[in-house]
Amino acid sequence: MSIKSLLSLLVIAGFYIVPVQACDFECTYKKHISAIEKKDIAAFESTITKGDKLTFILPDGTFFEDSATYRKLLKGWFAEGGWTFTPEVLQVEQTSEMGTVLLKVLYHEDDRDGKPYDLEHYLYLVFKKQGDGWFLIHDQNTKVKAVKGDKSKAS
Repeated sequence: MSIKSLLSLLVIAGFYIVPVQACDFECTYKKHISAIEKKDIAAFESTITKGDKLTFILPDGTFFEDSATYRKLLKGWFAEGGWTFTPEVLQVEQTSEMGTVLLKVLYHEDDRDGKPYDLEHYLYLVFKKQGDGWFLIHDQNTKVKAVKGDKSKAS
């Protein structure tokens, strides 16, 4: 095949190649949630900020602010297995630079200290547009507490 023919084929092929676009906010938060459900650490990692700061608050109030610590803790959690994560999206908000998702999560572990463990909690995620993509910068977990007389979704 001549160089001219090869170049022609490359030009024609270029018209059929679809450029890979960065995930938009909705795509990113859905990918993040799905990665948790499937325990897919690679997909999960792709949704996390590349920066050093990521706020992480556990249901008991434990606070971390370092993305490396967050990655390490979540990688260990994904590897543990024996748990399920069942989310319900309650609210989604988006601006041109930030997006938030509020979920109600039913979390179950088959065995914690010799017995099953269940936690119903709110999960509040904040994603920030960084370059061409959206990345998690805040992960807050709050235990659901029923308020007497309140007819909201809390149980």
